[in-house]
Amino acid sequence: MLNHNILNLIKYRVVRIIESNPSINLIIYNNIRYFKFFLPHEKDYLGMKKVCKNKTNLTVIDIGANLGISTLGFRSMGFKNKIIIFEPNKEIYKKYLLPLSKRDKNIKINNFALGHKNEKKKFYLPYIGNKSIHYFGSFDKSYLINSLKITFPNLIKKIKIKEKKTEVLSFDNLKTDIKPHFVKIDVEGYDHNVIKGFSKSIKKHKPIFLVEYNKENYDKIVKILKGYQSFFYDIKSDKLIKLKKKYLNNKIARTNKKNLLSIRNIYFVPN
Repeated sequence: MLNHNILNLIKYRVVRIIESNPSINLIIYNNIRYFKFFLPHEKDYLGMKKVCKNKTNLTVIDIGANLGISTLGFRSMGFKNKIIIFEPNKEIYKKYLLPLSKRDKNIKINNFALGHKNEKKKFYLPYIGNKSIHYFGSFDKSYLINSLKITFPNLIKKIKIKEKKTEVLSFDNLKTDIKPHFVKIDVEGYDHNVIKGFSKSIKKHKPIFLVEYNKENYDKIVKILKGYQSFFYDIKSDKLIKLKKKYLNNKIARTNKKNLLSIRNIYFVPN
């Protein structure tokens, strides 16, 4: 019988192949309750077990939650923490996130985006036909277009981008008593601005961050998180490994056709 690690290696290669087809990917994402085998949908999330304490009184924050798949992934790994979600897409909020919070009372939902200041910004969302590729929504249109070209090179001419004004708030400006323990951020190139909005909370609570790697803003994030060490999760050894520059764009890349197990997300752990 195949051991668990080999099954994971196969599973996450299959996930990458599926992601290259938006129609199939949307069917699975939109009906994830029938495809729980794929949770957590990002292999890098498995590294949470090395740094995130599994306690109901410690808060996990899911920023750019989309359908709540990351949150479901955290639960699939056994995490019982209170989870606070931030997702600006109103359609997703009503159809997927509100029902999720009703099923799990330890999940709280916020229908707005986080950034470095309070403002209204244009939010760009790609569509193929009448279906939104909702997991690619971004505040940076050029970044979004580049992501679409990388992921769907053969479909880019069929994709249309719509824009909508969206409320953005700084986490530090929220009137809340949230004490973040672990923060996952996946906001399509806007991650460094989200982290800027945590400046006071970083000094006070020193949360762990898990951030999607983007070469466009990685150096900015490193500068903001000066008192942190960066790590990536290696699925083959089941360990967190200290990140070195030589790994960037080789082991670590959002998309790598030669390496379907490339790392996408970086852990930032306070010293």
